[in-house]
Amino acid sequence: MSASREKKVRQERGTDYVSPKERKEQEEKKATNRATAIFAVCALVFVAFVVFTVLNNSGVFKRNAKAATVNGETYSVSDVAYHYYNARSGILNSNTDLSNSSLRTQEYTASEDFDTWYDYALDQTFRSIANVDTLVKAAKAEGFTSDEVDKTVNETMESIKTNAASSGYTLSDFIKAIFGGLVTKGEFTDYLSDAALAEAFANSKAQPSGYSEEALQAELDADPNAYATVSYEALVFTDSSFATDAVEATDTTPAVEADDGSAAALAAAQNALTLYRSGSSLESLSEKLGGSYLNTSTTYGSDSEMLDWLFDDARKEGDADVLDYTYYGISMGSVVVVFHSKALADYHTVSVRHILVEDEQTAKDLLAEFEAGEQTEDAFAALATEHSTDTGSAENGGLYENVYKGQMVEPFETWCFDESRQTGDTGIVATDYGYHVMYFVSRNEYAFWQQLAANKLAAAWQETLSTEVESEQLDGMKYIDPS
Repeated sequence: MSASREKKVRQERGTDYVSPKERKEQEEKKATNRATAIFAVCALVFVAFVVFTVLNNSGVFKRNAKAATVNGETYSVSDVAYHYYNARSGILNSNTDLSNSSLRTQEYTASEDFDTWYDYALDQTFRSIANVDTLVKAAKAEGFTSDEVDKTVNETMESIKTNAASSGYTLSDFIKAIFGGLVTKGEFTDYLSDAALAEAFANSKAQPSGYSEEALQAELDADPNAYATVSYEALVFTDSSFATDAVEATDTTPAVEADDGSAAALAAAQNALTLYRSGSSLESLSEKLGGSYLNTSTTYGSDSEMLDWLFDDARKEGDADVLDYTYYGISMGSVVVVFHSKALADYHTVSVRHILVEDEQTAKDLLAEFEAGEQTEDAFAALATEHSTDTGSAENGGLYENVYKGQMVEPFETWCFDESRQTGDTGIVATDYGYHVMYFVSRNEYAFWQQLAANKLAAAWQETLSTEVESEQLDGMKYIDPS
């Protein structure tokens, strides 16, 4: 798939189609600080029962034994097991070539940083322990409380109860199975509560409601471009579209070296710019010359010559140029860019659900089925999980939260940002990738620039909590994922 097409597909699925470094770093920090231990607990159930049966009968469980120190604090086997088996679950889910046996004996080949997958899992474990511990202490110091904590704990426990019952196990034995027999039901509830509190506290710091208007305004004043959005057109010519393979010499033709296509892509873009300045539209040139045409908007990001050019204060309506086209920091070709306008991103993001299908009749049938039923968001989510072909959202009931302008392809976005849109509105939208049955969930209370400012303040706050993770393994580690 060419970079331009991949970019458009990512728009369709609701992910960033540009690569703003700062936002990417913020998302990575957020991902790191999420208490992933909350959500992974059910993933090991099919592989853990055999492990548990063997270990449980061996009588070697010593949950209270000292297993490790992390940043000077000592943690028991049970403490470490909770975080380790969640890390292990994530590893097995992401690396299907690994066996369900102990990670201690499986070589880590992704880099030279670790010898085995067990070493890698321990690194993730100790980071998780340090992260949750730091956030819980900070939350308690501020007297932070949230209904989300009890909600998360209750929903997780109900999910585990359901899985336990369907597998013919008691809840206690099921939890032991997930965590190698090293965590009891009571311990699990305590760990889960801490993880939920840590996540709720971290999430609260990324909400505009957690900051004064003055604090948000100060962030805006310090760097206006970071909270603006530009409207522009672009015609992208990727190197891969013009790349050629090497050709060996024959008796009648000379050898031809392989070409990555960069020179040809640049020439095509320069020709397109000349034709544009002569009166042709970029959209018509896309049909004539090829390339991927975009008519969209975006917020600012670094590591992109195009974005630096678009957000330059010297830009005025109609400015056009040929620039390097980068995708996640990698040069992919050349792009003709036309600037239209720049303004504060003071609109409100939206949350929607959708069901992506191939043909219009299927979309109509699904919408009719929804309208004939309860017509609730949960009912729509169930249909999306069952029928949507969008792998980026189907498992989450077709949900995309906080959609911002420029994130989705144009017809999808136009429907989302219709000012008359109300919670519960439905419709069908056609795009190049199929038909979308739409459900409007909500409009964010805060302007997009305020959300971005809160994210930046949250990232700065998280930096104040970040510490190097220093750990030491103690004798009790021999009980964790034994080979």
